[in-house]
Amino acid sequence: MLYIPPFDAPLKVHLSFPLMSQKVLFVCTGNVCRSPMAEGFLRLMAKEAGADIEVGSAGIGAMEDMTPSRHSVTAMREEGIDISRQRSRMLTPGMMEEYTHIFGLGTGHIDAIRSYFPEEQEKTFVLREFVANEGLDLEVPDPIGGDLDEYRITRNLIKEAMPSIMRFVLTGDPSKP
Repeated sequence: MLYIPPFDAPLKVHLSFPLMSQKVLFVCTGNVCRSPMAEGFLRLMAKEAGADIEVGSAGIGAMEDMTPSRHSVTAMREEGIDISRQRSRMLTPGMMEEYTHIFGLGTGHIDAIRSYFPEEQEKTFVLREFVANEGLDLEVPDPIGGDLDEYRITRNLIKEAMPSIMRFVLTGDPSKP
């Protein structure tokens, strides 16, 4: 049985069944703002749940080995999550084959991924597609160059989606309580 608390509760999951190993990749543009935040949230949730989930992130236009942006690190520290040791990576064909679930932070990321890797369409999703209201709030805005409050908004949009992502990765059903 899987329990995911409501959005305003701490990000904790409790499991009472064995799981197969899953590999989740979050993809944004530069891999220094949005996808590192998503990686940090899911990594913590998986650890707290004892779930065997490998979590990573990459960018469709990333420069290799960059640190997450200062405001991304600060916004996540406010949640008790340290992403400062993450490093940016460019999305590669090997990653597309290796990961079992690939989540783009926006529809443009998914369009690009599906264009370059059409054989991997069935495992690519928009991060917020399980929580969006009739598809109207799918996008997680890129806060790059913005102030800390913009990063907090982005962080909160990502955080809101994470329980459904965790449920989907573990059960195949994002809405299953």
